Amino acid sequence: MAMVMAMALWFYAINKHTADIQEDIQLTINAPQGLTILDTSSNMVTVGLSGAQNTIDRISDMIKDNKITARFDIPGISDVDEDNFKRTIRLTKRNFNLPREVRLNSIVPNEIDITLGRLESKYISVQLQKKGAPASGYEIASEFFYPGRVLVTGPVNILKEADTINTSPIDISGITSDQNRTFPWTVDLENFMSVTRDGKYVPISVQCDEKINVWFQVSEQVDIKVFEKVKVNVFHPVEYDFKVKLKEEYINLSLKGPRLMLDTLSPKDIMAYIDVSSLSPPGPYNQSVICKIPEGLKIDGAPPVAHIDIVEPIIETK
Repeated sequence: MAMVMAMALWFYAINKHTADIQEDIQLTINAPQGLTILDTSSNMVTVGLSGAQNTIDRISDMIKDNKITARFDIPGISDVDEDNFKRTIRLTKRNFNLPREVRLNSIVPNEIDITLGRLESKYISVQLQKKGAPASGYEIASEFFYPGRVLVTGPVNILKEADTINTSPIDISGITSDQNRTFPWTVDLENFMSVTRDGKYVPISVQCDEKINVWFQVSEQVDIKVFEKVKVNVFHPVEYDFKVKLKEEYINLSLKGPRLMLDTLSPKDIMAYIDVSSLSPPGPYNQSVICKIPEGLKIDGAPPVAHIDIVEPIIETK
């Protein structure tokens, strides 16, 4: 008997102390079949609650954990002729999954203005959306994706003006030609389209269940680099009786090829020479410069030419 009385006294004590709170709750509005929500005057409501202190503490934690929700299911609407139209909904305690022992004192706002749009389906072109950049020295030489057009379901007034729908952003950061073996990549389409309202982009939900297969052709970037002061050597037989005079001992050489190769090359790595074995006085001569460069590179523009003079050696007499 003493135990029962103690428990009754404990319940009386904890319920005697009450508390009031105000909390913000996310509002979810569900449109009936064939319609979608285009706009709402508010998607958040503030509720005033009261109850026993321990219950209010528990409710506050549940709201923070999104276990207490606000939901309004719009009843079916027949004979919809307009592309979009407005409605006002009124919220009551039935729209909240609150425990019975909690008292709902206020809902602000308790009336929400919504704009509903009629749904339709339409084929729309797909547009690739990429983010990031290939690894240094690489570029996307070509791209291909399939299908190029997909059936999208969305608000009539949005689809009337829509030409394309974006894929989800495809991350190409740091890719190289090694990724050529991994294609196709399968990507989703975005589930919204953006419209401009009051100078701002507003996302409007659409639906498309298609997956897009994407192929990229990744190749090394081709660049042109000028190498300055490349020394020109003169080749001739050991027993060559003439003197060779170079007008310029150094040339500037423009090479074209993969950027990664060009970046690792220096003027000292290039062998440039002229062969004067078949030349004899009198000069001067314009002789093509032979350049030994790594495979995969080529000279950009006309081959370099050296201006030389071949003269008889001066023989001193005693």
